[in-house]
Amino acid sequence: MRTRRELTREATIREIKQTALARMRAQGTVDIRLSDVARDMRMSAPGLYRYFDGREGLLAALITDSLTDLADRVEKARDAVPTGDGGARFLAIAQAYREWALADQEGFTLVFGPPLSGVQRGHQRDADGPGKAAALRAMEGLRTLIREAEQAGTRRASQVFLPPVLVEAFSDKVLHGADPATELAMCHAWASLHGFVTLEAYENLEWHGPAARESMFLGLVRMLTDVMGLPEPKNGWPPGTPL
Repeated sequence: MRTRRELTREATIREIKQTALARMRAQGTVDIRLSDVARDMRMSAPGLYRYFDGREGLLAALITDSLTDLADRVEKARDAVPTGDGGARFLAIAQAYREWALADQEGFTLVFGPPLSGVQRGHQRDADGPGKAAALRAMEGLRTLIREAEQAGTRRASQVFLPPVLVEAFSDKVLHGADPATELAMCHAWASLHGFVTLEAYENLEWHGPAARESMFLGLVRMLTDVMGLPEPKNGWPPGTPL
């Protein structure tokens, strides 16, 4: 049982985070000042230090929250599709990532946007902390699909020849759980998916209407499914997918 003091502290921490996010939306930037958050809460800036290690601690906590939300969404979307349908599970993961980025621009910018002065990303700040765990959970979504396809015998083998520098880069079993060629394929898939979503999140594809952007996204996912050697969705691709 948590004490009344613990419950009050947790409620105050939630309020500080919500106030900081509201300030970000109002200013149009995630690079906020602790003094502004304190003023919005009618508190003194030193008073916030009882809950966070300054501005950097607050922003790092928000980054971890965003990574955790992303991991939750990815896992939920993936697990809503049967394990034997690797292509459909990858499509679900990609859609969950895209929906998260477009629905939570503050969180997306905190995690993947330009560096913030004095702040390391949540998953870089503490190698064994919650931010790192959340980041690994989000990336593990792709690795589970590779393992499932390999176990089921439905994954197409990669014919890519890797130069020694990439073999060495992707051979660290602590950072990379699969063989180097597979890890490179997942890196390419992640970079391509992230690139498209970033362009869309920051409205760099606005000259295309929603229907065109949706079709472009589906085409990219279909291409990346092939890059990773995953089988196509058992029920086929959604309408509008370039074939």
